[in-house]
Amino acid sequence: MKKIAPFVAPAILLGIIFIGSFIILYIAGTPAQRTPPRIAAVLKTIDSNMEFWEVVKSGMQTAATEFSARLEIYGPWMESDVEGQKAIMDTVIRDRPTVIVLSATDYTALIPYVERAAAAGIPVITLDSGIDSAIPVSFVATNSVEAAEKLGHHLPSLLEAGRSVAIINHVPGATTAIEREAGVRKALEKDGRYPILGTWFTNNFLENAYAITIDLTQRYPELGAILAMNEVSTVGAAQALVDAGLAGRVKLLGFDSSLEEIKFIERGVLDATVIQKPFAMGYLAVRAALNAINKIPQARFIDTGSVLITADNLYLPENQKLLFPFAE
Repeated sequence: MKKIAPFVAPAILLGIIFIGSFIILYIAGTPAQRTPPRIAAVLKTIDSNMEFWEVVKSGMQTAATEFSARLEIYGPWMESDVEGQKAIMDTVIRDRPTVIVLSATDYTALIPYVERAAAAGIPVITLDSGIDSAIPVSFVATNSVEAAEKLGHHLPSLLEAGRSVAIINHVPGATTAIEREAGVRKALEKDGRYPILGTWFTNNFLENAYAITIDLTQRYPELGAILAMNEVSTVGAAQALVDAGLAGRVKLLGFDSSLEEIKFIERGVLDATVIQKPFAMGYLAVRAALNAINKIPQARFIDTGSVLITADNLYLPENQKLLFPFAE
């Protein structure tokens, strides 16, 4: 009788174990992969011409990639399209994402949709523009009142006392519009030396900002300054002042940091602008959304900060990083 080689028995045993393991895995199936959380971001606009929102989206996408989340971005084409955003929210809630990040077009109109999301067990984070509700887990935004106060405090360095000013705002009912006007008025009324003619709304159309500015300069020859509350209002007003031959004579203070606004600062048309930190805003909103999913405690308000930019500090390295967040 032949002897079995000493290595044959262990080989047979290993083969049996391997085949048995294969059969078990085949019957049981492979372990399920963890499904990445779905973040539905419903922004005020998806207009790619709005540089602020493009940078916000970039920050959100960076965070989603870093934290292995699935990001879906929705929104109306125009910031003034409240009904359009309501319809989008209706669809998103029916689709049941893991969490919703909402930048509300209106302070009150979106409340019922946030309530529906909460009832469906979908946490909500608000971004940039909030709502009049305690339901959102966190609000990630610039402190708009504080940011606008910076414009009011800067005005006396540009304009002699007694000259009147006008406010050009964007969309009535948006929290950014409400709070920025409140901040400007707070600073100017405390100073007491600059009569406010009133507030005019563009509904976020550049041509409206242009037309309003032309009308203001014709109706109020004593006009000393315009305070514009967002990118569209600022750019439209700046171009109107150039075309009317009033650049530098009527002071212009604005918001945001598009390439056009930077050029207007360099030309002396735009005297100052308050810039936000949209990349950080988008990134932190996604992180807050994931914290909400995982029930990690976090602040109710996450302030992303703001900086007053003028020709004097435009080229500082720290400000260049904020003005050009995509630069290497």
